[in-house]
Amino acid sequence: MNELFAHLIAAFVTLPLLSFFLVYFFSRKLLKRKRKSFYVAVNVSTLFFIIAVHFLITVLSGKSYLWHIVFFLLIMHMLISIGYWRKKEDFHFSAVFRLFWRANFLLFSSLYFSLLVYGMIVRVSSNL
Repeated sequence: MNELFAHLIAAFVTLPLLSFFLVYFFSRKLLKRKRKSFYVAVNVSTLFFIIAVHFLITVLSGKSYLWHIVFFLLIMHMLISIGYWRKKEDFHFSAVFRLFWRANFLLFSSLYFSLLVYGMIVRVSSNL
C-alpha cells in the first residue's frame, strides 16, 4: 500500500497537470459545482506545481534551488500581504493566503510549462 501511495505521489509531482485534472474530476463528481471544483483542483495542484518546478530546475541546471524558491515564496507572500493591507486598510489572513496561493498557481504552472518546453528544446538540440 505504501508503494502504491509513493508511486501516486511521484506521478503527481512528475505530471502536476494530471493531479489537477484528477482532483477536478473527483471534486466535480463529489461537489457538483464547476467553480468550487476548479478552486479545489487549483489549491491541491499548486503544491505539486511548485515541487515539479523545483525538480525541473534541478534537472536542467544540476543544482538545487529549493531555498531560493522558498525565499521567493516568502517575499511574494510579504509583498501580497503589504499590497492587500494598503488597498483594503485591513488584514484578513485567509483572504491574503488564498490570493497568494492562487498567484502561485498561475506563476508556477506557467513556469512548469516554460521549463518543460525549454528542457525539451535543450535536450533535442544537444542530441543533434
